[in-house]
Order: sequence, then C-alpha cells, then structure tokens
Amino acid sequence: MTELDTYLAQHYLDETQLAAAAAMGMDEIDALIRAGLVPAPAYVVDDGGKVHSFVFGAMAAPGSRAGRYFPPSQLGWIAIARQALADAAAHETDARARLKAQFTSRYAAALATLNLTTWRLRDSFDDAGTPLAEGLRVRTDSAWTYFLNGTFSLCVAHPMSEAHIAWKEVLQEKLAHTSGNGSKTLLPQRQAQEMHALIDAYAAAAMPFSPVEYALSSRKRLVEDLRANMRVSDTDLA
Repeated sequence: MTELDTYLAQHYLDETQLAAAAAMGMDEIDALIRAGLVPAPAYVVDDGGKVHSFVFGAMAAPGSRAGRYFPPSQLGWIAIARQALADAAAHETDARARLKAQFTSRYAAALATLNLTTWRLRDSFDDAGTPLAEGLRVRTDSAWTYFLNGTFSLCVAHPMSEAHIAWKEVLQEKLAHTSGNGSKTLLPQRQAQEMHALIDAYAAAAMPFSPVEYALSSRKRLVEDLRANMRVSDTDLA
C-alpha cells in the first residue's frame, strides 16, 4: 500500500464499500450525484497513477489503488437525498431545490451564530447581526457548490454537517486574516496564546489532508508551519 492508500483507507470509503453500506447499487448513487443531490467523491485515483480532486486537480500518485473515495458520513446524506426524492414525488416539487434550500438555510443560520461569536462576516451581516441578503446568498450558494463538487469532503472533518462546514470555513477565514495567511508569526504573548487556540480549533475542524497534497494544503500553512514559526515578541518578554 502507498501512503495515499493508507490515508484513504483510514478516512474514506471506496465506491464498493459505500454502495454496500448504503444497500444500493453504485449506479443508483451515481444517478444521485449526477442529479446534484449527493456530493461527488473527494478523491478519484485513476489507473494511470494519478489522484484527482476538485481542490488540487490531478497529482501524481504512483502505485495507488484506483477507485473513487467518499467520506463515511456521505451515507447519512444519501439517506437525506432519497427522502427528499420521495417527498418531492409526493408533493410534485423539485428534490434538488428542496435540498439546496435546506442546506443553505442551515448554513446561513450557522454563519449568523459565528458572526456574533467567532468572526465578523461583514459581507453577510450588518453591525446588528441582520443578514445582508446578497452577501449571504453569495456565501451560501458558494458553499452549496463546494459541497456538491466534493471540496468539503476533502477538507472538512465533518463534511455532511452544515454547522461543521461553516465552523471550519469561518475559522480558516479568521486564521488567514489574523495571521496574514501564515506570515505574521511575531506576536505579543496574549495574541500568541489566542493564535495558538485558534490554530487548535481550526486543526480540529479540518481534515489532515493526504500525503500527496499536504505540502500545498491550508493545514500545512495555517497549522503546522504557523505553529512552528510563531514567536513571542522581545518587548513582551522584557
């Protein structure tokens, strides 16, 4: 097994495992993916020794086992999608529209809480916490797109939960801004302590990333590298 095989086996289900656990044929699951009801795989390893993801594109993965890989929590979303199809048929409505409305509503609610407690989202809420319709719509529509194309399945620890996705995304936004995208490493002691706590929270919310793309990942830049390079300013030590 390659290092990528080990990572994928630890964190993902291949298509055979997913179909068996869902008690469905993979052709049925693929139909849900094509209909925009279920996320695409996080990773696809081809027979030519490359791994593909929406986030990083094609990368060399010689010797790795070919297949498509999905987070185990996708099983829960498959059940939600199948129920949405049943409800849509009963009420003559559109299942994809119902799922998108559910996802974006829950995601927006999570963002509203995070705006008040964690990081000001000035494009989406005013100073009183009232939603700014257009800015919030851009955020929620973007999240729905990334959800379906498998981005969150690659980078979020709990990628089928709107609240957990929002938590990871807002933490990354806050951490990137306050650290200068990982370049601001000399800090007064109190700020350094706050930064370490923020890094810890983000690390818990994000995936570890596979060994193939780790060097390019936000986790390397905003967790391991930032932790290693952070220093307390001399004036704070005096």
